[in-house]
Amino acid sequence: MKSQNSLSYLFKLAGRSRWLLLFSGIFSLISGLLDFVPFIMLYRVLLFLFGENPNGELATQYAIYAIIAIVFKFLTSIISGALSHIGAFNTLYEIRCRLSTHIANIHLGFFTNNTSGKIKKVIIEDTERIETLLAHQVPDLVKAVTAPIIMFIYMCTVNWQMSVSLLLPIVLGAAVIMLGMRSSGSYMPLYHQLTGKLNSSIMQFINGMNVMKAFNVTAKGFKQYSDTVEEYHVMWTECTKAQGPYYAIFMVLIESGIYFSFPIGGWMYLNDAIDLPVYLFFIVMSIVFLTSLKSLSNFSVAIMQIMTGTEKIKEIMDVPNQHFGSVSTMSQELNALDFANVTFAYEKENVLKDLSLHIPANSLTAFVGVSGSGKSTTAQLIPRFWDNQNGSIKMDQTMLKDFSEKSLMENVSFVFQDAFMLHDTIRMNIAVGKTDATEDEIIAAAKAAQIHDMIMGLPEGYDTIFGEAGVKMSGGEKQRICIARAILKNSPVLVLDEATSFTDIENERKIQLALGELLKDKTTIMIAHRLHTIINANQICVFDDGRIIEQGTHQELLDKAGKYAHMWTAYTSERAVIR
Repeated sequence: MKSQNSLSYLFKLAGRSRWLLLFSGIFSLISGLLDFVPFIMLYRVLLFLFGENPNGELATQYAIYAIIAIVFKFLTSIISGALSHIGAFNTLYEIRCRLSTHIANIHLGFFTNNTSGKIKKVIIEDTERIETLLAHQVPDLVKAVTAPIIMFIYMCTVNWQMSVSLLLPIVLGAAVIMLGMRSSGSYMPLYHQLTGKLNSSIMQFINGMNVMKAFNVTAKGFKQYSDTVEEYHVMWTECTKAQGPYYAIFMVLIESGIYFSFPIGGWMYLNDAIDLPVYLFFIVMSIVFLTSLKSLSNFSVAIMQIMTGTEKIKEIMDVPNQHFGSVSTMSQELNALDFANVTFAYEKENVLKDLSLHIPANSLTAFVGVSGSGKSTTAQLIPRFWDNQNGSIKMDQTMLKDFSEKSLMENVSFVFQDAFMLHDTIRMNIAVGKTDATEDEIIAAAKAAQIHDMIMGLPEGYDTIFGEAGVKMSGGEKQRICIARAILKNSPVLVLDEATSFTDIENERKIQLALGELLKDKTTIMIAHRLHTIINANQICVFDDGRIIEQGTHQELLDKAGKYAHMWTAYTSERAVIR
């Protein structure tokens, strides 16, 4: 989207709901104008009372007009509120849909630089505040600004000098509000920064509650959380102190219209510049004319919060989408992978440096190396979780970026180190990659993954909701559910990221049996720390500082007596000690 200011950008996001908000503003304006009708009728009655020819019948008619105006004022106010709320909630829905869709189509690097708490704040809190602006502030602003202007024009037809006297509090109040906005505006970026930080700290504290309890760490003792809460408290205290005097002065000025109209009007009346009905009319109007402007004080603070939040939304929406091509290839045609002079950096420092690698079709290639050496990053480039800056990655001579997203995702499976489980049935957790799978296919995948017997022992079998009624799984069991997903999906290219990590001996044995089923006729990339699991790999790539420093079979690398041989010696010695 083109660069534009926050307010116009917000109304662009509103889409078709802009019309609802427009009509809400129109009805709010009508409601604001009807507020003044009873006072205009009062002025007309005053003319009779102090005139030479009182007309009781006409006075009664004016009173009826005033009552009708009051009734229609409430009706138009209700219509305005209904339209603004419908438009606001539709806008919230539209923004959250756009944000969710957009986030699903951007690189994972975005999530490295933005914590879940920060993203949650934008999607939930910042977006929620937009409802306050659109449902309440916008109609109030329309009424607060336009109704007094139109009423001022009418009052000028009565007496322009007295009308101008009522502008003096507005001029002074506007100056005070501008100073107040300048004072509090500097706190808004800090407010959004601390709110995102606070959300992240709270989520981290809750997720780590078992550790906190085990070590008797209270919320106050959790330094990151307690420090952020204190910063948040200090920020609001300082902001309130800075804003308070300006708000108080503004409210006094808005209520002080009579202090201008009373002496000025009295002087003009004594000098026969105005008659008594006009004088009394402006005395009454000085009390009510500026009342609607009170909402501007709340609007000024709210608009700064909301506009800063809108900027955060815009920052996310401005992150470029990950683009895919249009090549759609049948799964059986996808096999070999080729990396040619690939360079990749998360920030400025290169993680992969001029990496070249050929992975043959229907083979098992293992990546080993110390943490941070680049093996996981290399594997994540295959399903395009990231995009390399330089070089090329091809699948059967076709660039990965040329494949359609659907085709690429259908033909690559990924079993992560951290097993992710949906809060759903076990059946749906297995079928997440193939939602149209039959019951027999799901059961066959579970049996191949060595998890069927455990599932049948659950209260509802495959219909058991994960996480409910005390149903929990060990890390190895969840990992076998993930392997069952991959078996069911049956993609020709498979990436295993530490699939046997953090499991006990029994679960590891079952996972190895499950992998035996999964790896059949697959082009497989396996990242492994447990070296005994990859001794039969067709090739082993040893990573160090973003480069492949050794490559070959298990025996070939042992014969080289290099880095891998040293790793193998250290690994087997450690296993011997453990046994």
